[in-house]
Amino acid sequence: MISDKQFWDWFIKNNSKYFFLNQINDSHLKEKLLNDFLEKLHSYCDNLFFLIGGFPDEEQELIITAEGNKQYFSKVIELTASAPNIKDWKIIPFKQPKEIDFVTNYKNLSLDPRVMWFLPLANPDDPNQIGLRVCTPNFITANSNDFLFATNIVLDNILGERSFAEDITYLEVDKLPSNPEHGFIKLAELPMYISWVKSKA
Repeated sequence: MISDKQFWDWFIKNNSKYFFLNQINDSHLKEKLLNDFLEKLHSYCDNLFFLIGGFPDEEQELIITAEGNKQYFSKVIELTASAPNIKDWKIIPFKQPKEIDFVTNYKNLSLDPRVMWFLPLANPDDPNQIGLRVCTPNFITANSNDFLFATNIVLDNILGERSFAEDITYLEVDKLPSNPEHGFIKLAELPMYISWVKSKA
């Protein structure tokens, strides 16, 4: 295993190869660069992963992620906190929340968070825990496991990796009732709901 300093020393020497990564048309070269990066990152911690992106000729982003595995969140924090200032790069811990204007496709399912709602589920033993029943109009009971998996992806995108992993303790999925405004909350308001619950703790 290598230290965080050794990893960043390597990236300082090699970051220019990755600055125009998304503009590389040679798929073999692009794959090699990605594999080289992952190999080096796994030399630091083999449960961390990364995302690289940005618009051409603008600051590029390097996201270090544990893919929601809370056991390795401390390694994400440790590595990103030790990152040096590298010109034209922004180093980000964890996948960040996205705007809600996206659609998640998984297998033969398509989930649009803009038409999804949630019902808060209380835990009488711990009122600070957040449980959710997330409902979507096209829910099919026979495909409930696929809907649950796809809903996990939706929430990971809406809340960001860290909040989804740390703030949501229970999740179930169901069909959207005909009158969700009675007791349900639009999924777009979930981040505000979580902030409200945490402010009461």
